[in-house]
Amino acid sequence: MKKIHCFLTLILLLTACAPLSARAPETPIGSVAPEVRAKADADYHFMVGSILEQDGRFDEAMKEYEQSYRLDPNSEEIALSLAGLSMRRGQFDQATLYAQKAAELQPDKVQTLMLLAGIYTAKKQYDDAISTYRRVIALDPKQEDAYIYLGSILASLKRYDEAVETLRSLGKVIPTSLMSPYYLGRIYLERQMYPEALAEFNRAVALKDDFEPAYTSIGFVYELMDKMPEAIESYKKAVALNPHNVEIIQHIGQLYIQQNALDDALEQFKRVVSLDPQNYDAYIKIGLIYTERKKYEQAVEAFRKVSRAVPNDLKVKRYLASTLVAANHYDEALGEYQAILAAAPQDIDSLLQISYLYAQMGKADQAVPLLKKALAEQPGKAELYLYLANAYMDGEKYQKAVDTLKQGIQMAPDRDDLQFSLAVAYEKLGKRDEMIAALKKSIELKPENADALNYLGYTYAEKGENLDEAIQLIKRALLIKPDNAYILDSLAWAYYQKGMLEEASGVMQKAMTKTTTDDPVMHEHYGDIFLKMSKKDKAREQWLKSLELDPENQALREKFKAAGFGNPDELLKDVKSTKKGKK
Repeated sequence: MKKIHCFLTLILLLTACAPLSARAPETPIGSVAPEVRAKADADYHFMVGSILEQDGRFDEAMKEYEQSYRLDPNSEEIALSLAGLSMRRGQFDQATLYAQKAAELQPDKVQTLMLLAGIYTAKKQYDDAISTYRRVIALDPKQEDAYIYLGSILASLKRYDEAVETLRSLGKVIPTSLMSPYYLGRIYLERQMYPEALAEFNRAVALKDDFEPAYTSIGFVYELMDKMPEAIESYKKAVALNPHNVEIIQHIGQLYIQQNALDDALEQFKRVVSLDPQNYDAYIKIGLIYTERKKYEQAVEAFRKVSRAVPNDLKVKRYLASTLVAANHYDEALGEYQAILAAAPQDIDSLLQISYLYAQMGKADQAVPLLKKALAEQPGKAELYLYLANAYMDGEKYQKAVDTLKQGIQMAPDRDDLQFSLAVAYEKLGKRDEMIAALKKSIELKPENADALNYLGYTYAEKGENLDEAIQLIKRALLIKPDNAYILDSLAWAYYQKGMLEEASGVMQKAMTKTTTDDPVMHEHYGDIFLKMSKKDKAREQWLKSLELDPENQALREKFKAAGFGNPDELLKDVKSTKKGKK
């Protein structure tokens, strides 16, 4: 009421300050005509209602407007204000009545008809809305909004031809209208008519080359057409016009990720966080990109920033913890996984990671009570038997691992991974027959288990027995993992044991091109193959590489000397000196 009071005070002061000659002659109150007084009161209540509405005091404003309308029911302006305020309050039926009354009072007033059509649209009375918008266009052919709203309604009703005709008419009446091609483009986009949509959006750009929504739409169409470079280029034009459009910048970054252009993606997400420091999704993307680039310290920094801001987000904690593991920060990683486990005691993955970390830290025994407790709480979880057995094996307690795996197999007899781990434990105990039986069972349960196929095939090849079966097993594994260097090594060794040296050499050469790390066993095998082929220089070279990677391999040292290659230690010194000189 403060604004109203000040307004009325101003009127009174102006009246009081006017010269006497300017004042209206004093007339007894009873001589004012009732209709004049009613009109004055109506205007007063309307003025107060307008001020209250501007103040956001809608309930009070409504009462003033209604009082004004009772005093002057033939005022189109009051009826229109009542309709507009009713719309703002979500009272659509009441808004309709007032707007219809206003239209009766001024049947050709475009503003009233536009409001009435808008109310019809809000009430989903589309036929009434369509006829009203068409009446507006007939009264005022240059009323751009009427064409747009009419076209939008028709398109929403799938009356696309009428919608296109309406918007084409707008373009003819107002040739400079941006909205005609823009909304036509949106209709064609909805109909998946991408070339036509592009043509219309480009027409909009031709009319106004700084029309950002058109560039965004062009980018979206190109994206749907799987033309990502063109999409990115168009989105960048939109960003050039609006450098603070974080949503589009972030989307460009995501498209770069899809294109595996990680450096470009990183640049976009860094720009996002510079504009919006609390955009934690962008920080997560930055962390993931750094992780992919093996820049773990930068990844940890990004994930930490998010984790501090949203400490209860377990997904972020998992990102941080796994990156800390990759960065060899085991103590910190352990703390994060323990925090996750405290918040989500059923989280099997965190249990596994904690067990792994204890093993890496030489504390495998500390994982055992944790896994036992989890197993007591969740006895039906077969994975827990597997993790507990692995913890025992990390602590070199192989018989306990066997006992645990047997319990797990009783609980889940169809789990091939339990049988596979049982084979590993049996091998550690030197129980070869039991190991082979477990591997066969694992393959029986899952014939496409490439690791089990390779394990059994290599077990035979290593001893030079069942070589035909070994080769078949390993070839089956290669059908599943054709580029696996270790499986290729197994096949080469089986060929070697069978005396198929050319085949062994060819397969081993391929294995060497597929491996991602230098493996001393593979180099030793390659050297064995070369020696059998009387290629002594190459054999010596491969054996030296093997010893360089595994200097404690005494059996290879003896083999090296027996082949007449001399003292490997002296030769290794020469190799190191040569490498140092090259650096």
